[in-house]
Amino acid sequence: MKFQSINELDKFDFQDTVMHSYTNREGAIYFELEAVRVLPTNSQNSNFVESYAGDLTMRLVNADIQKGVKEGYKYYDANDVLMEDVPDTPLSQLEIGEILKNIDGAYMWSLVPVEADQNDTGRFLYLMGIDKDEDTTYWLQIAFDQAILEWDRYMNRVEK
Repeated sequence: MKFQSINELDKFDFQDTVMHSYTNREGAIYFELEAVRVLPTNSQNSNFVESYAGDLTMRLVNADIQKGVKEGYKYYDANDVLMEDVPDTPLSQLEIGEILKNIDGAYMWSLVPVEADQNDTGRFLYLMGIDKDEDTTYWLQIAFDQAILEWDRYMNRVEK
């Protein structure tokens, strides 16, 4: 790969990133992604403007998915009266595996670090927001030692 960014997840924008595949091999988790935005502050961005990377591989070294939840929701009527309250649902490792096995076409809309005061792992700890469809959102908590993002080319600059 022509471009390689190491431990700079904060220098990417994952909003509306399309996920194509997930694999777990050789002690690392791999995600094949499309429409990742490379921010101007990224060490690999010589364009100095927010630009889309071409197809991108995100490798999380010595990674494990610690837990996951299916996000709940609250439904209110037009008078602001609560009609339905569905709490978050914890996911088993088997359910997480099924979600990842069928990840093609899902959207990663968020990848954010867990607050430092809540991270006692000594590793990077991130929450990944995944929309499988319009009504289903999952959150996965992933711990890892290193994040390596690689891509071959830049696409268009991001239009605001």
